[in-house]
Amino acid sequence: MKINGINSSKLVSFYNRSKVEKSLKSESNSKDSIHISSIGKSLSPYSLDDKFVNSKERVESIKKAVANGTYKVDSKLVAQKIIDNIKGKV
Repeated sequence: MKINGINSSKLVSFYNRSKVEKSLKSESNSKDSIHISSIGKSLSPYSLDDKFVNSKERVESIKKAVANGTYKVDSKLVAQKIIDNIKGKV
């Protein structure tokens, strides 16, 4: 009865081959992208979220308030947003 030992060069070549294949798979899957169609962009005024509804009118009203000096900033809200941003909650 003949028992052969493990050929280390075969194991190393198998390991290197699997390592290369794994790195090629991870590189090909790492590129994500998104594209919003023009139809999707045109639907934003109909969003239920307040930040997209009449955004042009809202910007104009804020510009007028700043120009008149009547625009008030809530300092507590600004401070909370800064803290949230620092903590990474944004």
